[in-house]
Amino acid sequence: MDVITIVISLFASVISGMALFLLQRYLKQKDKSDEVRESALARENILILKSINAMGKLTYANAIAIRDGKHNGQMHDAMKEYEEINTELYDYLLEQNAHK
Repeated sequence: MDVITIVISLFASVISGMALFLLQRYLKQKDKSDEVRESALARENILILKSINAMGKLTYANAIAIRDGKHNGQMHDAMKEYEEINTELYDYLLEQNAHK
């Protein structure tokens, strides 16, 4: 009777240990994927804010050009910044679609 109890206890311990091991492995993998997702969302938010800022600068330069009837260095700089951000955002979107 003692041997059966020991075997059952040992078997239950092994099953419990395996379940905890598998649960721990699953949670670590989930944490890794969550970190990658959070990093991508942070980068996306940064690019969106840069894009909004570039559009604001371009709008401001356009307003000055319309008001004064001529364009100045602000228009050129704003257009250059907008193109850079637009290219960076496009590359990011391509990269995200390639991963899915």
